[in-house]
Amino acid sequence: MKVAILGDFHFGYDRFYDDSFVQAEQALLRAQDEADLLIVAGDIFDSRTPKQEVIARAIEIFRKLHKKVIVIHGTHERRPQGFANPVDILVKAGLVESCHAHAVVVELGGEKVAVYGMGGVPEEYAKAALERLAPKPVEGAFNIFMFHQNLKELMPQVENGLTMDDLPQGFQLYVDGHLHKSHFIEKGGRILLIPGSTVLTQVRREEKVKGFYVYDTATRKHTYVSIPSRAFIHTTIHIGNNTSFRQLISERLSQLDLTGHPIVRIDVEGDVSGVAQSEVSAVRDQYAGKCHLFVSLSRGTDAEEMHLNDVVHIGGLGVSIRERGISILKEAAARRGVALGNVEEAFEMMCEADDSQLMQYFINASSNNNAKK
Repeated sequence: MKVAILGDFHFGYDRFYDDSFVQAEQALLRAQDEADLLIVAGDIFDSRTPKQEVIARAIEIFRKLHKKVIVIHGTHERRPQGFANPVDILVKAGLVESCHAHAVVVELGGEKVAVYGMGGVPEEYAKAALERLAPKPVEGAFNIFMFHQNLKELMPQVENGLTMDDLPQGFQLYVDGHLHKSHFIEKGGRILLIPGSTVLTQVRREEKVKGFYVYDTATRKHTYVSIPSRAFIHTTIHIGNNTSFRQLISERLSQLDLTGHPIVRIDVEGDVSGVAQSEVSAVRDQYAGKCHLFVSLSRGTDAEEMHLNDVVHIGGLGVSIRERGISILKEAAARRGVALGNVEEAFEMMCEADDSQLMQYFINASSNNNAKK
């Protein structure tokens, strides 16, 4: 059986809104031509509560598919227990089938493929969640374990990331979402594929090619299928003494092919001390009609992190407002000696629940803490 492995469509992604739909649709339609089964490793949507227009457009795309689609939710879609996430809507509409916390078995031509999934969870709880699920392969089937987390092998700086050694045993193939560049890893007898995102989000040099994997369960071989995507151009300029920043940018852009409104990243090296952020903004505005321009100055800010629309800089580190909010909640709870348990879930409840739901949540949390004492 041929299995198409996709992930991270990020429907509704603000910076490249149309690209998120157009490129995912190209991938899905091509995938159903190339494979017998489609699996999607989370972050189908960019938001936990996408606009109705985003959901409607996603439904239109999935209605065009005639092959079975198995999915999990990602970290962008995860919501507190008892709240529906946008992937649940696709499931309830009968457009996809979720394999979160259980195996979905597909049989074709006498062959069985079983896909067991674990949707995205906070990194600090990933290992515990995996141990609690204790996924087991289905006897007599080709078994795939699909999840949506960071991996230490690729992101060693992530404090709580999973490792390949943490993954459950007995599966013939492992599939991970979350990371936006495609990867193939073979370690300790385990084969893992990461398809990467179908829309460019992180403005990184290595993120130019978008697409998906097709894995053949008979030959145990995989191929990467690229899709048409918005052109991404990366270039560097060097600024010296008495050099005009705007003139250098203009000269370089005049040398580039800006057909089709490409994404352009320009790294500025050299003496950038005299370049004000207002100049960078002015240049971006000037070329907004010709390209999506990202300018990285070599002084701590990096266009690679510009995919976070909600980034704030605290103590020299770029963290999202949401991450900072969770951090503040943890610190406040610790100062007051309050045991919140899953702090990220508590934060989400505070953001999304109404007053009665929130009160009941904290009453239950308090009862659980008292019972443990």
